[in-house]
Amino acid sequence: MSIEVLLINPPIPEKHPGLLVPPLGIAYLGSALREQGIETRIIDAPALNLDVCAVAEQVKQLKPQIVGITTTTPLANSAFALAKEIRPLTRWLILGGAHASAVGQKIFEQCPVIDFGFQGEAEEQFPALVKMLISGESNPACPGLILRDFSQEPVLISELNKIPFPAWELLPMSQYRHPLSPGRKVATIMSSRGCPYQCIFCDQSVCGTRFRARSPENVVEEIEQLYRNWDVRTIIFYDDLFTLKPERVIEICKLIVSRGLKIKWKCEGRVNLVNSEMLFWMKRAGCEMIAYGIESAHQKSLDWLNKGVTLDQVQDAVKLTRKAGIKVLGYFIFGIPIETYEEELDTIDFAIRLKLDYVQFASLSPFPGSRLYEIAIKQGWYREGKALGPEEYGESRPLLITDYWTEEKLSQILKQAHRRFYLRPGYIIRSGLRIRGLINLVKSGLRLIRWLLKSG
Repeated sequence: MSIEVLLINPPIPEKHPGLLVPPLGIAYLGSALREQGIETRIIDAPALNLDVCAVAEQVKQLKPQIVGITTTTPLANSAFALAKEIRPLTRWLILGGAHASAVGQKIFEQCPVIDFGFQGEAEEQFPALVKMLISGESNPACPGLILRDFSQEPVLISELNKIPFPAWELLPMSQYRHPLSPGRKVATIMSSRGCPYQCIFCDQSVCGTRFRARSPENVVEEIEQLYRNWDVRTIIFYDDLFTLKPERVIEICKLIVSRGLKIKWKCEGRVNLVNSEMLFWMKRAGCEMIAYGIESAHQKSLDWLNKGVTLDQVQDAVKLTRKAGIKVLGYFIFGIPIETYEEELDTIDFAIRLKLDYVQFASLSPFPGSRLYEIAIKQGWYREGKALGPEEYGESRPLLITDYWTEEKLSQILKQAHRRFYLRPGYIIRSGLRIRGLINLVKSGLRLIRWLLKSG
């Protein structure tokens, strides 16, 4: 057996995450390649629970002419190890995704065995590159291509409606799961790309800062295909900022309702972009949860992070969302250089006072491609180490380590935050009163306790 292109999502070493969702990047790329008549397969190693050796064995059997590996920064070392293992098994080896987009030509220093890197949105340009390579072109050139001595700037895709829906048929759809939706088939959708806000910790090297949106009809058509053809009942919107245009959100919701799609879904919101009408329609269309980047209990820290929001807006957004009957997930950051340990204890108290349904506590990570990365390099704060949080992964995750915020102190505040929020008797009782809440509580609680015990 021999195929033209094989796309791979690399293994997650020594981790069995509770959250496992389709790799949208290579699923979109797979459909774009097939639309051009290019024979394509996908290996999603985390979903299939494959390690590097098991993936290499499949590559050996498929005999692809071209292999493309996607990776984020936390999984970069896994991708590099996989690339080294399969180097003899393919003619062309290409590495793309968020990490390659962020580091550019440095990708060859980190992974010298590859032939090319690729940055930015790939659905339009990568198929063109593949055709050049298959036809024998010795000096291929296209936007987004990274060579050892030269790279071409990527081009953002203006008309997202033209991109074919992800190649769900190439993925193990029955394997995906979300810890907040136990027992339900899960899929991800990206209804828009780009975020105009400038939070210093965000890497915007793939989709940029210019907001581009698919039409509501196009989005709901994809939802309906997942609903009818794949029996998907839970949708996770992976937009950087789903609620940027409230009127568009309402239009999507009305279409979901009118088509009788009985789904549950989650999205990313922003506390300064909330209104009662939008929340009403979101709830009616099945929105189960909105995630807000709250980050800190201190305005000075929100300003330092360039969030562009106020604490009053945080409290108002949470109240409005809960009043609409939608659960709230709050994201919080620890290890902010201008905060003390005591100030970050205030943030834990703030999370509790807000009566959030769920929280995600994480250490401040200076990912390549973000402004924070540049600050961390300049200040000598950049380090790499193992993931510190219970749902984080990666052997070489970016860490921001200062004289004050040591790795030990970060680990301590993260453990204290999880204990104080999730192990409160009142929270446990409230969550356990719902049947699904009880199931989720047991599973998540066991994972949390294992992490707390493992991390000391």
